[in-house]
Amino acid sequence: MSKAARKKKPLKENKLVYLLVIIIILGALYIVVPGKQVEATSLEEGIRLARDQDKLIFLYINGEGCAYCRLLEQQFAQSEEFKNIIEENYIWVTLDFVQNPTIVNRFGLRGPPALIVLDENGATIMGIPGYPPNGVQDLLVMLKEALK
Repeated sequence: MSKAARKKKPLKENKLVYLLVIIIILGALYIVVPGKQVEATSLEEGIRLARDQDKLIFLYINGEGCAYCRLLEQQFAQSEEFKNIIEENYIWVTLDFVQNPTIVNRFGLRGPPALIVLDENGATIMGIPGYPPNGVQDLLVMLKEALK
């Protein structure tokens, strides 16, 4: 092989590889909570499921590019206590902030994340707008309090 053929790949090609690796890793982190919780694709479906199963609704409003949302999602996935409480007592509804302006206006939200507990009729019990100061620990307190 000639010296020219053995040349290193141009820096541009290496940057592309690194960028693809980062995108794949971030995509893997986007997976919210692997588990057995019941999930709904809309608030209306969540209300129907909550009525059918006699559960409360955990409404998680996130957003694309929301760093605090990704941080919360990592904490959701790592907390067995969180996963158990959700699985046993809640219907999980995830909505995108930008794609759901009616819901955003209903709750008076300024931006993601938002963590809201609703009853089986869709009425607000309690919520945390924004990232909780103590992360998932604050959320656990809210989820337990809402069950009382």
